Amino acid sequence: MATFHQLTAPALRYFLEVARCGSISEASSHLNVATSAISRQISGLENHLGTPLFERRPRGMILSAAGELLSAYARKVLLETDRIVGEINALEGLQKGTVSIATTEGFAMEFLPYVIAEYRKQFSGIHFKLDVYSPHEVANTIRNGDADIGIAFSLTPTPELRVVHTQPAPILAIVHPKHPLAEKKRITLAQLVAYPLALPYPDTTLRQLFDICISQQQLSYEAALVSTYMSALNQFTINGSGVSLSGEISVRRLISNSVVKAIPISDKMMGIRNTEVQVLAGRTLPKAVQSFLDYLTVQLQPNL
Repeated sequence: MATFHQLTAPALRYFLEVARCGSISEASSHLNVATSAISRQISGLENHLGTPLFERRPRGMILSAAGELLSAYARKVLLETDRIVGEINALEGLQKGTVSIATTEGFAMEFLPYVIAEYRKQFSGIHFKLDVYSPHEVANTIRNGDADIGIAFSLTPTPELRVVHTQPAPILAIVHPKHPLAEKKRITLAQLVAYPLALPYPDTTLRQLFDICISQQQLSYEAALVSTYMSALNQFTINGSGVSLSGEISVRRLISNSVVKAIPISDKMMGIRNTEVQVLAGRTLPKAVQSFLDYLTVQLQPNL
């Protein structure tokens, strides 16, 4: 039977890096630690636990069923260790700390930089790391312990994550204030597709819902602009060239500054998406992370 001290760093850190890289040699390069030292630690863990943690294959190593269980445990142990060290180093209160955020592009363009700047007016010792991913990658980043907070649009629950805040994120039509649709209180997709459209690629929840609704209604459209870059889609609308689609949070400041107008879409399927704030299930968050999380959930409330 393994004892707790046998399941601590550096063994767990080496184990997680091998799991991430898929090979001891690559983990050795990333950690700047000899392959023999990493092999000894992995072998030691397997001997103590009495079971293989990896399946050795010709092209690398993948986690066994036991390795998957240990991987989830190891991430939580190391995150908790980092939290305790951070708390000890900042006993004077919220004077120091780092908050790591994984999110999708829509939240990262204007909303999160503004919220972070406002928060730091009160807590200038808290520093931030903000990385942009696809919605699926946001969940994986939180699950792997590579970020403290995940913010993404979601259609279904994600295992191993705790959703600390959720709110509806209906898809809106975004137009220039002088666009023919600008004075409409609500519009239908049938009205929308009559105009040039700026759309993201189909790997986004927004485009997926849009295409499903279009198909169900047997409508057709031809996108004037397709881009992975949301700022380009927004600029297309700002220039008065056509209509784009967005959640309210992504264009909140553009709306408040009267740069664009947001029009609700009456088709029900365009409103089934949610904004989720996610953290790793079972993790006790550091004070700085919890403090910003509380502030963030208030700032997320819609202005419309």
